[in-house]
Amino acid sequence: MRGALARLAMLVLIAAAIAVLLFPGARAAALTALGEVMVVSDAPGTPDVVVVTSESGAAGDLEAGDLYARGGVRFVLVLKPAPLPIDRELQRRGVRFPDFATETLVQLGIPRSTLTMLDAGEGGTTENTRALAAWAREHRPARVAVVVGPTHARRYRRALKRVWPEDVAAPAIVPTPYSAFKASDWWESRTTLREGIVELQKLTLDLLLHPLG
Repeated sequence: MRGALARLAMLVLIAAAIAVLLFPGARAAALTALGEVMVVSDAPGTPDVVVVTSESGAAGDLEAGDLYARGGVRFVLVLKPAPLPIDRELQRRGVRFPDFATETLVQLGIPRSTLTMLDAGEGGTTENTRALAAWAREHRPARVAVVVGPTHARRYRRALKRVWPEDVAAPAIVPTPYSAFKASDWWESRTTLREGIVELQKLTLDLLLHPLG
C-alpha cells in the first residue's frame, strides 16, 4: 500500500513539473507556491521550551539561540538520534567526538544547565514527534517552540499534531530563517532543489496517508 502511494506521490510531482515546463511564464510563481506549501510558520510568542530538531542543523541552532536570547526559556531540548552502527564501532574503539550540537548552542549563549538531550530513536519525523509528545505529556510545558528546517515545517507540524497530547498547549513550528532554502528561489540551487523535491514527495505521501491531518 505504501509503495503504491509513494508512486502516486511521485506521479503528482512529475505532473506538476510538466505543467511548469508547459507554461514557462508561470514557472517562478508556480515554484514559489510549491515552496510556500512546505514552509509554514507559527508565531513562537514567548516559549518556555525551545526544541531543536535533529534535521535543522546549525541553522536550527542559530534560531534556538535567538529564541533563548529573547528571554523566558526554561529548557532547550535537543532531539538526538540514536548512534549509527559506524558511530557505535568508533565508540567501541575508543574514538570520541565532541557533541557539536551542544557546544554550538553553549557558544551561542545558552547555558549548559538549560540543555536537555532527548532520545529521538532513529531520528526520523515519526520518532522525533513521538519522543517530543511523550516529553510534553510528562512535563506539561506552557508554550513550546519547535525549530525545524523550512522544507520540513508543514510535514513536521502535521505529524506532531497527530501525536500531541490534547491537554497541552499546541506547539509553535518555527522554520529557521538561517537555512539556505527560501520559498522564493529554492529551484535556483541544485542543493535546495534536491531538498525541495525530496520533501515535496514526502509531504505528498503524508497527505495521502493522512488526508484529515
